[in-house]
Formats: sequence, C-alpha cells, structure tokens
Amino acid sequence: MNKPCDIHNEQSFSSESNQWKDPNKVMRLYCLKLKEKQLKARINCSKNNALCPCSENILSINVSTKKSEKRKNPFVCSTSNKREKTETYLTDIEASADQTLFTLFNFTSERTANIHSATSFANVLNGIDDNVHIERSKVIKGESWIPVDWSLKSKMRFISDRPFPWNQKLKISEEASGITSFVRCLGSTSEITLDTSSNAKFHQCCLYWQQPVFPWLKLFPRTSTKISTSGTSMPISTTIKHSLQTAWSDSIRSLFQLIRTRQCPYFYVCANNYTILFRAAGICGHSELHVMVTPTTRGFRQLLRQEEIEFKMPLKKKPNCDQGYETTTQDTVVDSELNDEEDEGDDEEDWLLSLGMNADEIKQINYKQQKMKFKGECEVDNSEQSLIVIEGAEVNSFFNFLLNCKSAVSTTGPLAGIPPTLLAPVAFNGATLNSIKVRESKVHFDNVDYYSLELNGPILPHAIHNLCEIYPREQSFTATFANIKSTVPLCHVKISNFSNSSAEKGKVDSGSAVFGQVNLSDCGLNSKILKQFCSADSKRVESIDCLKYTAETKTYTWS
Repeated sequence: MNKPCDIHNEQSFSSESNQWKDPNKVMRLYCLKLKEKQLKARINCSKNNALCPCSENILSINVSTKKSEKRKNPFVCSTSNKREKTETYLTDIEASADQTLFTLFNFTSERTANIHSATSFANVLNGIDDNVHIERSKVIKGESWIPVDWSLKSKMRFISDRPFPWNQKLKISEEASGITSFVRCLGSTSEITLDTSSNAKFHQCCLYWQQPVFPWLKLFPRTSTKISTSGTSMPISTTIKHSLQTAWSDSIRSLFQLIRTRQCPYFYVCANNYTILFRAAGICGHSELHVMVTPTTRGFRQLLRQEEIEFKMPLKKKPNCDQGYETTTQDTVVDSELNDEEDEGDDEEDWLLSLGMNADEIKQINYKQQKMKFKGECEVDNSEQSLIVIEGAEVNSFFNFLLNCKSAVSTTGPLAGIPPTLLAPVAFNGATLNSIKVRESKVHFDNVDYYSLELNGPILPHAIHNLCEIYPREQSFTATFANIKSTVPLCHVKISNFSNSSAEKGKVDSGSAVFGQVNLSDCGLNSKILKQFCSADSKRVESIDCLKYTAETKTYTWS
C-alpha cells in the first residue's frame, strides 16, 4: 500500500515528460529495501520510527553523488583514502535510522581530516622548507668567544626574558668602586677590598676617556648628518682656537707615547670627515705599530704623498679583476709610476711631433689622459676601498702630519675650530672621564615580558667584551648594535693585508700572539680579553650587528 507521500509524489510528477523515469518507482523500491533492513535491525524494539524524509534525501544525495563522482585528483587524495570513503558509504546504507545521523557526523569528520591531511605541492614545499629550517637550526653552532669588532658604535641594546642583574640606579659605594676600578685598571680577579657587586662592575664597563669635552656640544659621532642637527654654531675667538689646539696636541701626544710603549692598546681620532685608528704592536698579531684611516679622499692621499708618507690601500680592488682586493700593492708605487710617466712625457711629445701632430693636438691628448687618471683615483673616494694603512716608521711621520693637518679641524658649522675627538680605554693627559648613558625599560610582546637595557654613547671594542664577561652565564640574551658605517671597513683589514712576502706571512703564528700578549700586559685590558685582541686569526675580527648568547650551550652566535 502506498503512503500518502507516495501518492503526492505521483500527482506532482504526472506532468513530467515521458523521457524521464518515474522517480516514484525509484524511491518506492529504495524505501522498501530500507524498511526491510530497518525491521531486521530493530526487531526487538517496540517503537517503529520511520526515516525522516530529509535524512532520506541527504543519504540519497550522498549515494547519487558518490556514483556520479569523477575520479579524484591524485595529488589531492591518495588511493587509500578512496577505499576508506567507499567503505564509509556502504556502512551508511546498511546502518539503521538512529545511527544514520551519527554516521553522517563521523563521515564528515573523517572527510575533513582527510582533506586536511591531503598532500599537495604547496604542502610538500612547506614541509620541505620546515625540515630544512629545522636542519639548519641544528647545524648552526656557536662559539665560546666573541669576535673583535673595530667599528665604532653609537648605541647598544641588551634584551632578555629575565631581569638584568644591573640597573641604572647606583649606590654611592657602587659608583665609587666602579670608577676606582676603571681608573686603576683593576680586573675582577684582582684582590681588592672595593665593592665587587654587579652594579659596580657594570658601571666600570660603561666608562671611557675622551678629549675634548663640552657639555653643550655632542662630539660623538661626528658625522655630517649628526653635526647638522647638533645645534647652532658658537663663534670662537682665535685665542680660544689656539688654546684648544694646544691642549689637543698635548693629549694626542700623550696617547701616542702610551701606545708606543704598549701601555695603551688602541685609541681613536674622530674627525668630521674621517676616523683614525691607532693600534699598538701586538694587536691582531701585528708586530709593528700601525694606523688605519677611513674614509679618505684623493686630496688627502695627495697630501700624504707630498709629505712622502708611504701607505697602502688593502681594500682597493685590482683594476684588472672584478673581485678581490689588492693586498700587496702600495699606493706609493703607483705614485712613482705616475712620476716615471711624467718623465717620459717629453719623449712621447717629441715622438708625436715627429709624426706630424701639432702642439694643440698633443696638449689635448695629455689633458684627456690626466682626466682619466684623475677620475680613476676619485672613484674610490669616501668608500670602503679608500681605507689606507700606515705601519712601521711611517707612523711617526703621519703623527707629525696629523698635528699640523688643517683639514682635521672644521672651519665652518657647529664644530668650527674644535679639534677631533679622542677616545681611549686608558687615561691620558687632558682626558675627561665620561660614562655611557644607560636606560632601562620593559617590553611586552606576544604576552611575554622582555627586559631591555639601552646604552648610548661611544661603544669601544673592549666594552662589548667586558659587558659580556660580567653577564650571568645562566641567562640568555640578545645584543644589537648601531654601527657607524664609515668605521665598518676597519673590520675588513686582516693580518695578511700588512705583509708583502710569504716569509713574513709565515711568521704570523700563535707564538707571536703570545709575545704580543705578554708585551701588552700593562695596557689596561683584562688578560682573557687581551688574548682575543692579540689573536692573529682572521676569523676573530668581524663586524657585528647582532650578538646572541645561549645559556643552554654557553655559546655566542652573531651576524
């Protein structure tokens, strides 16, 4: 006997075309089979619950969809998933009415899981990238030492997830002990009765010597952009300029004597247009006193040639090579070649005259040649390649040249008439004791609190090592630096750039570094840090932008 819904369906589909099969017959056969299976499954139940038309429709749609479904993309779904889905549809048809809803829910969850676990090219690439990243992170190994960075820095920031053992508020005993330890060059291992707390050691690491010092003027860094915004210029009389120059000459002369006797490891001369680094014999494995100037111009180098001061340009690229630096060619040799060419110029002019060329044409040719030479020399001005190195006896000549060099003192601008800034780790005549400005703050990021410690001021190379030395070994941190770009080339000069012959290069070994360390034992640096500064290994000198310490492995990594 037909149900009312079947009669209604027969009436509604009576107007359909003859080319369509009667859906009533199809649904009737399906409902009979389904009822028969339901009766078998629920023979012990008293209640007779019929299937809901909506569930029947959903189930029939799923079955029809499965039958008419095209072959799946092999890159989206594997063959094993197809078999699982086929079995799932068979169980849906054989399930009872009460279990149909739960089966559909289970089927949806399985299908969702299969979709998420489906493999595609994008997922494969992402998986490969993740694996490579994990492998690379495992390959990266830190070092137990920190490289020496000869570039000057104007700012340094420590970041850690734990509070720092120091703070910017010092007690009277901590400040006094820090100053006393710094002035007397006392290390942490010395037997002293001073305050050795964390704050006292931290304050000792933040001190430096400077000359000249004017509280109303910022004399570091002395780059063009910083000077233009430092304030208005003040008129200085001739008497004041002369007094400043005299005091500055006494100070740099005192520093030069200290570095010659190896009681000072290094010092900086910061002018408006260039920076000069004096390094004592034994630093970086070099056996002689040496000086580096960066950046330079053709006019400055021409002044050195006129004073017959020999220098090298180790970072200057070879003219016949696209890569690499010339490390053995002296600029004075090039200058002598130019002089030889000038001597031969008369003979060339006579030869050109003999060919029938007039004097005007010869003059034009010579002018073009000089213009090409001038352009070639000016191409490296104010760049990394313009760095010059002076060593040995030539350093004395350069020092006398620097005392009388008028270009070292600016004649215009806010710093007109003020000599270059001298920075040193040890005391010298006329120096002023200054402290780096410290600011402590707390940063909240991704629901995690980070502690930040910012240091503003001249960050000398040894200060980084001192601060990391007193940092707790069980606490990780990350340090970032603001490098002065004009001084970064100082880190690119290696020990091999100083020696011309292979025999001299062979003498650079660990023994020379040990002798240099012994000779510099009174230079004011800690013995452990001095060992790093005296190392001849080129890997120990590198420019650092970011330094990270990992407490688990007790190693440093940098970039």
